[in-house]
Amino acid sequence: MVDGTLSVRRVAAEDWPSLSSRFEDLTYEQSLTYAQAAARRIGATAEFLSLHDAQGAPVAAACLRIKRVPVLSRGIAWIAAGPLIHPKGRGTPDAAMVRAILSDLRRHVHDSGHVLRLRFPIMATPTDDAITGAGFVPTEQASSYRTVLIDPDQDDDTLMRTLHGKWRNPLRNALKTGMELETGPIAELSGRFHKLFEQVQAAKGFQPDIPPEFYYPLAGPDFEHDVLIALKDGADIGTMTIGRTGTNAVYLFGATSEAGRKLNAGHYLMWQAILHCREHRIRCFDLGGIDQDANPSVTRFKLRTGGTDTTAAGPFEAWPADPMANLIGLAEALHGRLKR
Repeated sequence: MVDGTLSVRRVAAEDWPSLSSRFEDLTYEQSLTYAQAAARRIGATAEFLSLHDAQGAPVAAACLRIKRVPVLSRGIAWIAAGPLIHPKGRGTPDAAMVRAILSDLRRHVHDSGHVLRLRFPIMATPTDDAITGAGFVPTEQASSYRTVLIDPDQDDDTLMRTLHGKWRNPLRNALKTGMELETGPIAELSGRFHKLFEQVQAAKGFQPDIPPEFYYPLAGPDFEHDVLIALKDGADIGTMTIGRTGTNAVYLFGATSEAGRKLNAGHYLMWQAILHCREHRIRCFDLGGIDQDANPSVTRFKLRTGGTDTTAAGPFEAWPADPMANLIGLAEALHGRLKR
């Protein structure tokens, strides 16, 4: 595959769900529903692109959130969990194809004067040579992403055997407590979820980068948001939410009360979440990120589920060979100092 042999096309927003659904590595971050809201949140615009081979078949696709510097009309194009490079039925792209995708995508974005940054989907495994050969370098201007991935498409016994013994035993105890499970869409259960989340948040003093309230109104053709609630004697003692797009899902938020912790409600809910994903034919359940330094206890909890410890490729960036790009860098540095 030679750079420049792919055609890059703009995709209308209303056509994005249909196109993106043709890729196995589609996650909620590349969904129309989430991407447009995420772009609005930071004053950016969401733009959609597809890349096609000589036969016209789509081989890659990407939603870009473009944050422009005032007056310059150019800025930084960010691709979260993209580009999508695994079309269904085509297998894993080779290094030459990945390099062609990235090279042509970079060229297209640079033609508009933007810096291009990206972090690949967690299930994509591009080689470093393909990435650097396309003109990208690692960057610290965006966050890396390490998480645990679970394949829910297994029977109960297999899933149970995969669990670490120090995770399996609390789960078995939790299953004997008589806890009950209620599930439903966020539109119906956000009030109950939020009440418990606020209680736990006040007790522990944490603040997520993007609060759960951002997700409550999201509704669209390519993003489902489920709530799981654990109850004991009619009282809510634990809750978690799951975002689903295509055959991939991610654990978004969770909260367990003091009474719930005594009953291992966190283990109960995570187990039920895995089964919930299997019921909805999810092939990859992302446990929502881990950070050994910032939160070792949560990291240990997720790793002991027996899932695969995985780090997404990236973030990477490519700067246009244009003197005006220096102004983008200066504007970003100033914005960073003002935020601090």
